[in-house]
Amino acid sequence: TQRPVLWQSLQHRWAEPNLWREQLNAVEPIFKAGYRAYGLSHTVPLVRHFSLKECQVFDEFPTWKNLMFLPVEIRKQAFADPSTRQKLRADLANPAPTNYHKRWDIPKVEKAFKPENQRYVGKSIEELARMQNKDPLDAFLDLALDEDLATVFWNANNGGDWNAMGEILRSPYVLVGTSDAGAHVQFGADFGYGTILLGLWVRERQVMTLEQAIHKLTFHVASIFGLQGRGLLRPGYAADLAIFDPQTVNAQEPEWANDYPAGSKRLVQRSVGMHYTIVNGAVIHQDGRMSGDLPGQVIRGSLYRRHRAAA
Repeated sequence: TQRPVLWQSLQHRWAEPNLWREQLNAVEPIFKAGYRAYGLSHTVPLVRHFSLKECQVFDEFPTWKNLMFLPVEIRKQAFADPSTRQKLRADLANPAPTNYHKRWDIPKVEKAFKPENQRYVGKSIEELARMQNKDPLDAFLDLALDEDLATVFWNANNGGDWNAMGEILRSPYVLVGTSDAGAHVQFGADFGYGTILLGLWVRERQVMTLEQAIHKLTFHVASIFGLQGRGLLRPGYAADLAIFDPQTVNAQEPEWANDYPAGSKRLVQRSVGMHYTIVNGAVIHQDGRMSGDLPGQVIRGSLYRRHRAAA
């Protein structure tokens, strides 16, 4: 088909910490043979914000998943039951490979609601357990039950090894950014990968130059997708620009917005140091404010246009 393949995803994973290197080694001969199969990789840990009122983090484990389908009041009773907790422990003790890391030093308390629980915010579940002299699973469930399952927790299954992430992001076989096509808006805010690449990985950790990062986000993408006339600053090319301050650009922490139907919420993320976004020569975003202009249009790759012309 002469088309590149994009596969998701090539990332450092705590559950399989060396898998990323095996994946890079496997894809290199594919490129040398003349084919293109780019792995997608995020620039930050794939974070999930969850409570035990709504949660997909433990869906790989049968007991956990079944409990999450129960009505909340029955679920609370089950979480408090010692025999059920033993089953939950057994799920996590199963040595079979899973995406979830089965560690208590990574997930942490992100938001607590009772004043007496504020001291736990920012602590890992392992730290919480030490503070309470409890088993980690007991400490985790007891805190959630104490707040009617509303406590918000933070978890990341991948992206935590800085050295591994640096090698991944520098690879010519990797396309920066991942997507779930808009799903999971209440669990993750993963759309700041571009500003995070420029701020965290270029300015702060210096894993690549600013020029290399801009290439990764622009012409590299345009070339892979066959989008002609884009990705470079040249006369006659599309006037699609992002104007930013390299000394300050970065993504802010995600925040909640309660603007979905039926009172549902979603996570949004804003940037700093990203001063202008210009599409087709029109400013659509300036210093955090949207102009309301919508000058963009659906575009097609060059191979698609050639096939349409020949049809």
